Amino acid sequence: MLKILAVEDNPAILDFYKDFFAAEGFEVRTAEDAFSAITAQQQFKADLIILDLNIPAGGGMHVFETLRTRLLDPVPIIFSTGKPEQLPDMANLHNVAVVGKPTDPEKLLAEVWKLLPKKKAQEMNPVPPPPPGARAAVRRILVVDDDSTVLELYTEILSKAGFETHTAEDAIGAVTKFQAVKPDLLVLDVDMPAGGGRKVFERLRMQLASSAPIIFSTGSPEAVAHLARNVGVMVLKKPLTPETLIGAVKKLLGLV
Repeated sequence: MLKILAVEDNPAILDFYKDFFAAEGFEVRTAEDAFSAITAQQQFKADLIILDLNIPAGGGMHVFETLRTRLLDPVPIIFSTGKPEQLPDMANLHNVAVVGKPTDPEKLLAEVWKLLPKKKAQEMNPVPPPPPGARAAVRRILVVDDDSTVLELYTEILSKAGFETHTAEDAIGAVTKFQAVKPDLLVLDVDMPAGGGRKVFERLRMQLASSAPIIFSTGSPEAVAHLARNVGVMVLKKPLTPETLIGAVKKLLGLV
């Protein structure tokens, strides 16, 4: 059964969400403020969140930013607001939709299925588990650094360890290559052309809803030390030994 978390500080609207989506076959949980919403999602693991923009304890944007950046949760989100003009760019983000209040129930349901087509298909046609002894796919690593020597070194280290390695030399190239390759993990420099590693991090988490783990490899770890508080992020100081790099990659990929 697919799960929906409805976040709204109007009890009448919450009751509508519960009744409507339960009748459509969803399991529904509710929350009335930002703090409760974040806590509920960590426990409930909803397949989709319907999120009011103006809620107590931080607002809907706080919920969105916390889930995407700190908790690495790419869950699809539908912002429901009486002022959709306040979110002009949000509907262009991956796994995000914006609907105005009051919302037509059928239009709301249509937006839900736009964001959950694969989930809907899986519910109807579950994928059987792989046969015992099936060979695991090779993990792909994207290394981003404007120093060609570092790229060559990390590529050699990772390739010898059995990883498929791809490279990029700046922030724009990193995002472009990420979308083409869909890596399982990134090794990311901080200070580089076209925006730097922090911009890449923000683009992946906020706009592309990617939960791919990230290792910041930098000579100035203090500049991004605060990002290590996010799930799936590690900050390491250059130069990295092969043991340090491979150990960090395996830890973030759950291979140890």
